Amino acid sequence: MKYYKKLIPAQWQVYAYEADGSQDDYIGEEMIPITIEEAKEIASAEKDHVALDILRAGSTERNWRWPPKAYQEAIGQIAVCSSSLEVLIRTAIWHVANLDSSVGRAFTGKARIGELCEMLKALIEIKAPHLKDDVAQITSQIKEAFTRRAIYIHQVWSVKDGLPAVGKLFIERYERLENLSPVSLSDMYKLADDMHAVEGQIMSQIIAPLLPQPERGSN
Repeated sequence: MKYYKKLIPAQWQVYAYEADGSQDDYIGEEMIPITIEEAKEIASAEKDHVALDILRAGSTERNWRWPPKAYQEAIGQIAVCSSSLEVLIRTAIWHVANLDSSVGRAFTGKARIGELCEMLKALIEIKAPHLKDDVAQITSQIKEAFTRRAIYIHQVWSVKDGLPAVGKLFIERYERLENLSPVSLSDMYKLADDMHAVEGQIMSQIIAPLLPQPERGSN
């Protein structure tokens, strides 16, 4: 492996390339050769998960065929959080509509996330109109989160400027990537956190207010 550093724009970024010269086209004039020890020091200080993953593996082959391991883990976190959020939306619909789980599954089983959001809004309009503003805001957040989710889950992963990137795949005589965008691990984990926060809003602002309230004076 050959290691380089580049100042972007106020911190050092580590780059790693195969020693056989097969990736030398990616090495820019502004990149400075460094030792593996310096590469580890910079990557650790900047919490550069991509570089650290390459340094651990000792090769870029696995990393550039798929997203690096750190990114795979973030994708998994997004998938888990989005699945949990979708289950809770369905549960909220069943709760508002007063359906048991078996009937509820038949009612919402094949609905997509946008359809589920519209279904929940329509039910709230009928059953609990005083909550419609809260539900409108929550469903807007859900749709926006799932739009961001699609970027990481459904677009094709590639490389741009030596870093993991995603882009849409389309056919035009041949397959190519359109508008590659570098991907930030912090943005990916923020999406997972945002989905978890929306779950809390569904519980506190939709499900809890519609639970049967104990009668006054009862123990």
